[in-house]
Amino acid sequence: HETPPISELNRLLWKFTGKSNHLDEVRPGIYIGDLYAAKDKSLLKALNISHVLNAAHGKYNVNTGESFYRGTNITYHGVEAFDTPSFDISSFFYSAAEFIKGALSTPGGKVLVHCAMGLSRSSTLVLAYLMIEEKMTLVEAISAVAPHRNICPNSGFLEQLRTLDIQLRIEMRRSRISLSDQVGEKGKYETPPISELHMLMWKKLGKREHIDEVRPGIYIGDQYAAKDKSLLKALNISHVLNAAHGKYKVNTGESFYSDTNITYHGVEASDTHSFDISTYFYSAAEFIKSAVSTPGGKVLVHCAMGLSRSSTLVLAYLMIEEKMTLAEAISAVAPYRNICPNPGFLEQLRTLDIQLQNRCSAT
Repeated sequence: HETPPISELNRLLWKFTGKSNHLDEVRPGIYIGDLYAAKDKSLLKALNISHVLNAAHGKYNVNTGESFYRGTNITYHGVEAFDTPSFDISSFFYSAAEFIKGALSTPGGKVLVHCAMGLSRSSTLVLAYLMIEEKMTLVEAISAVAPHRNICPNSGFLEQLRTLDIQLRIEMRRSRISLSDQVGEKGKYETPPISELHMLMWKKLGKREHIDEVRPGIYIGDQYAAKDKSLLKALNISHVLNAAHGKYKVNTGESFYSDTNITYHGVEASDTHSFDISTYFYSAAEFIKSAVSTPGGKVLVHCAMGLSRSSTLVLAYLMIEEKMTLAEAISAVAPYRNICPNPGFLEQLRTLDIQLQNRCSAT
């Protein structure tokens, strides 16, 4: 099996003329729909929908949430995704697949996966589910869904599904090679390629709250957690490391925390593949070490979404100060929070891993 290029996948999508109702059943028990279907509780009741996965969760998207379905028997799960080619929806592939699987495993369970129009975000997550849980290739997943509903993942999402397809095929071929052996045998350790690091991250499904404790005294979070001073006080956060410092990013700074006992450190990093975040690895690690060395010290490391920049700096800290390999650092953090360093940052962490291993070998 070879993953087809985008052009062929688009031809495959256009080949099928599925329906385009407010909601359509695309697999037994799996419906894809739009915001009108999601908000029509009488329709959902008539169809015995037991679970709703909102791929456009959030105040400025389809703002339903658990409270909207209170009084029904519906279990809700929200994914705050934006329908732009640059948005990284892949960080939700495994948690969404797990939710859909859980819905179908419930006796009589039926799940509606929706976004605003029921075309891009929702279909992307359903295709990912079929690939992850039903072991379909991307072509097979499209061929299974498209005859039943018009679907149209945007070009960026389609590329991310291609990446998932490639990674799952590699994982199948390498199923006999255990990553845990690489982690365990330090003498034989080699820095894994990007594809295996992604598999290691996705293998361990963490939470995705505004803030999660990933190591004793170390929290990863988003801008909402960073700006919620009452939450930080309740958690006894003593230090904040802002990996998205700056006027046009998460513009907090020392002045924002001047009425608290919080020690602030800002890193003006951009979440782009080409940005060199490695120049901050050692200073950030030193700040985190200082925070957790303070009696009762707790540190929040955050960026805008708490996925890429912040997790990259925490992984670097574990490698530099706690002498972990990159594989060990990912294995330590990923079960407690969904993390997703962008490919450029992951490559820079690989370089750090190689440098640290070479230094160990030399001493």
